[in-house]
Amino acid sequence: MPLSHVLLFLHITFFITAITISYGPLLLLRLAYQTGEVGNIRWLAVVHSRLGPATFLGYLFGGIFGGLTAIAFGFDLLAPWLVIAYVAFAIAMILGVSENRTWSLRLAEAVKQTPDGPLTPEIRDLFMNRRTLSVLAIDIAWFFVIIFDMVIKPFS
Repeated sequence: MPLSHVLLFLHITFFITAITISYGPLLLLRLAYQTGEVGNIRWLAVVHSRLGPATFLGYLFGGIFGGLTAIAFGFDLLAPWLVIAYVAFAIAMILGVSENRTWSLRLAEAVKQTPDGPLTPEIRDLFMNRRTLSVLAIDIAWFFVIIFDMVIKPFS
């Protein structure tokens, strides 16, 4: 098997793993939120907040193997679709490290200090405020942009 295929496999595998680690618990948190009970959110919130380093490493290694894959396949590293990928990846990483990580840690702290029972206004706000919902929408849409770029390779 050529090295380029191994690198491509690692690139895709690390990204799929990172997406699963970051969005799987987030989906479950949203479902737990709908129950209206703090106890249903608590464990997931703590787990989600602790997955940050693994998520970051998954995306980081996915990006590194993406670069190595481009080199191995002989792509022009300044091809428009790769430049779009670099910028999109950097924005996604910044969003993840700043907004998503902060939200996750704030939620974990809020549910840790709240007794079982109905959700408090603070916890409801963490899930439903305009900023949280906007970041979530942008974050999910951003993956479509990245996948579109990787598959279609626009401007190439």
